[in-house]
Amino acid sequence: MDRRRLAVFLCGAAAFVPLYAPQSLLPLLRLFVGHNAAMAGAIVSAGTAGVALAAPFMGRLGDRLGRRNVITLAAFLAALPSLLSALAPTPALLIAARLLEGLALPGIFAVTVAYTADQWPPAEARPVTALYVAGTIFGGFCGRLVSGLIAEFSGWRLAFFGLAVLQLLLAVLIRAWLAPDRVQPRANGAARVPFTAPLSHPGLRAMYATGFMMLFALVAGFTYVSLRLADAPFLLGPGALSAIFVVYLVGALTTPVSGRLLNRYGHGAVLTGAWIAAITGLLITLLPSLALTIVGLALFSAGIFFAQTAATTFVGEAMPAARGAAVGLYVTSYYLGGSVGGVLPAPLWTHFGWAGVVALICTAGMMSMLVGRYGLRRPAPSRG
Repeated sequence: MDRRRLAVFLCGAAAFVPLYAPQSLLPLLRLFVGHNAAMAGAIVSAGTAGVALAAPFMGRLGDRLGRRNVITLAAFLAALPSLLSALAPTPALLIAARLLEGLALPGIFAVTVAYTADQWPPAEARPVTALYVAGTIFGGFCGRLVSGLIAEFSGWRLAFFGLAVLQLLLAVLIRAWLAPDRVQPRANGAARVPFTAPLSHPGLRAMYATGFMMLFALVAGFTYVSLRLADAPFLLGPGALSAIFVVYLVGALTTPVSGRLLNRYGHGAVLTGAWIAAITGLLITLLPSLALTIVGLALFSAGIFFAQTAATTFVGEAMPAARGAAVGLYVTSYYLGGSVGGVLPAPLWTHFGWAGVVALICTAGMMSMLVGRYGLRRPAPSRG
């Protein structure tokens, strides 16, 4: 793998290392917030809320200042909120630090997909975008594993400090290996296109809706399955919970294949098949077996990541004249879903347990699949 592609992979990793790491710390953080499930979920959701707020502006900033410049700066800035999280004296300040983390990360999230679409022609950009998604999977796994293992022996505060060190290392490598922009700032005409122009595209509107439901499903699933596995009969601690996220590696290994599937079958077919796999995996987790739960989570996460590749490649290709804005709006929708996913299932968890959360996620998955297929069948507007 050449360094240009490896740098894109590392961008995905840097974006996800700090974002979901609190999921493996939930048994300890739940004690810190006084056994309040909604407050514990808010620690995860605060980061995704920050991403949703900042993403549209970062997409435009990448158009104006250069995508490589924005990606590199964001990768370095993202280390600071992890240090603040380690020092937070109250739950409210910890949530505030997580919000800052989310505000820093869209410089990676909202810009890398557009950067990839600029650097390579579409048939080649799809496999590279799939590699970026594989990087996000790998980063999510590493963030959860590193934080969980450190917390097992040294507490959650040192876990956040370890995340900051890992983030800085990734930022240094990205700065060294990420290739210069091929499309110069302002050269793609984004400044002349209205910020809301992507909303006129039916396929993009559909991808914004399906993206919302994708991350809603992923965050809800892994947040509340962590609480389930921490309770009887499983009684897993932070270290064991972090090891559960090894299922992400299945997605990291299989997602690069999705680029070739997209070239062969198209976005709609891959999106549908991915959601069918994800829902099937989620239903398997209802069985009272730790081994089957792990198998189900592997299928669930791999399906979501295939769906994510289908959506992100379509968004990057659909409107070249407003690529930064289109990707920024997608990231906002995607992470709004993640923010809701950490909190909305709490009442269902309280009254119905894991089965209630699964029912909600399956409903979101079916809606995402139907909306996505419908939007992709509608004709695009005549303008670019």
